Amino acid sequence: MKRTAVKPSAGHLARLVVIACVSLTPLACGTTGPGMAPVSGKVTYQGKPVPKGTITFASLAPEGRNATGQLDSDGSYTLQTENPRDGALLGEYNVMIYAHDEVILDYIPRKPIPPKILSPTKYEKPETSGLKATVKSGSNTFDFDLKD
Repeated sequence: MKRTAVKPSAGHLARLVVIACVSLTPLACGTTGPGMAPVSGKVTYQGKPVPKGTITFASLAPEGRNATGQLDSDGSYTLQTENPRDGALLGEYNVMIYAHDEVILDYIPRKPIPPKILSPTKYEKPETSGLKATVKSGSNTFDFDLKD
């Protein structure tokens, strides 16, 4: 059986170009992706920055995803959902803040010293924090001034 080489036609090339464009389109959505927006802000307590901890935006949407960020020494944070600094999905969130110093191990006697709590514990749970945020298209800044 003799095989003959098939030369690509203009139609074949056009299809390849279309497939390539469709395949690469999601990569052109930027660092935050479709339906996401950058979110940052600052957390303070008693007028001072909360210097360490975690902030979590818990999605209210059934198919939503949570976003988290680490508090820096100046109380600032930037959220991520999957990748560093990618932001949060658009939508409504309950906000939780967990801010404790690290546990110190005391070897004599052998027991951990409880960590210093850096903000009121009511902000650690979505049902008691009372903090809410709505992430919209574009850059979002949410500053939280925690109260006793």
